[in-house]
Amino acid sequence: MEMPLSGRSSWLLIAIPLSLILISVSLAHNDTVILNVMIDVNSFPSPTSDQENLTHSSLVNLTNTLSAGRLRSTYYLSGESIPVERLYLTYLGESPRRELAMGSTTIDEKLGSMSGSKQREQLERMKRYVKACHVCGGKRIEPKGFRPQSLSQDNATYQALADMGIVYDAGFIVGLLYYPGHESDAWPYLIEPYNIYAVPISSYNFSGEPAILSDRYAKERRGLNSSQWYELLIAKFDESSDNDEPMVVVFDNLISGVDTDYFEAYERFVDYASARNATFVTTMELVNISAERPQAEIIHIPSNKSIISSDAHKNCTICETLESITIEDVGDKQSASSASSASSIKPIAMPKAVMIE
Repeated sequence: MEMPLSGRSSWLLIAIPLSLILISVSLAHNDTVILNVMIDVNSFPSPTSDQENLTHSSLVNLTNTLSAGRLRSTYYLSGESIPVERLYLTYLGESPRRELAMGSTTIDEKLGSMSGSKQREQLERMKRYVKACHVCGGKRIEPKGFRPQSLSQDNATYQALADMGIVYDAGFIVGLLYYPGHESDAWPYLIEPYNIYAVPISSYNFSGEPAILSDRYAKERRGLNSSQWYELLIAKFDESSDNDEPMVVVFDNLISGVDTDYFEAYERFVDYASARNATFVTTMELVNISAERPQAEIIHIPSNKSIISSDAHKNCTICETLESITIEDVGDKQSASSASSASSIKPIAMPKAVMIE
């Protein structure tokens, strides 16, 4: 039975494991960076056998790097990936170190352009898809988080998520896409009056231009090579350490799990963060830690920049810019061409049935 919305905030605090309470209490006394690694799990519409193999091997590549250090992370499952990888995703979700959350039905889905009823239908479908990632007698998945990959959403999205019992929405970017009054917030914050948490993806001023901590953005929008992407990751990590802020970064299985150079940057970054005692957390754990922080620590810095309104996700310039990050419309002829070329990319490692634990 789902808990009433009004009781969710207190439930969040009660549900925080003792280890997370100790983490949050000690943060002010050391240099650790709280690091939330988000894994976008993507596949192809009507995939060929080669594309199914590519989806699997790319996901295994990213997972094994984290598993080697027993590191925590959150997987955002797309509607296109679950039919292809349901059993493997079920296996991933069995571990308490991995959170399975809702992604978009398709990678280019734009909820903000849909009616409220259509949005609710799409979101409820995705929740059912994620919940289906279990086997009889195994761990049941009840997703508590969502992130629209195209970052398109509006007030109807927040209301639908709240009504569905979703706790957080990770479709925000520090300083670039935020709920009014939270431009500079790097920590998760409460969206009123919906009583759900916004989780901002990290950003960094790289080469004179704000950069989103997303490998797909770095490669497809900014055209960064792997060395530049690694430099961006390290610079943001160090900045987060200096500012006592969390770092939230997105890796896509069809980017860092396929491109050999980007995969090397991913591995090097995980090693760098681990060597500096980063605290790897799931997104839900990050929300819980943020909810536990003393209110005195939460300081909103006034800015002269225009604040994106709560409805601006529909047609904001940031969202329009981000359109080039996503795979083309699955119904477009160009999509077939893109999918075909992607399937020809050789995975950097053979699929493994057993993960590194």
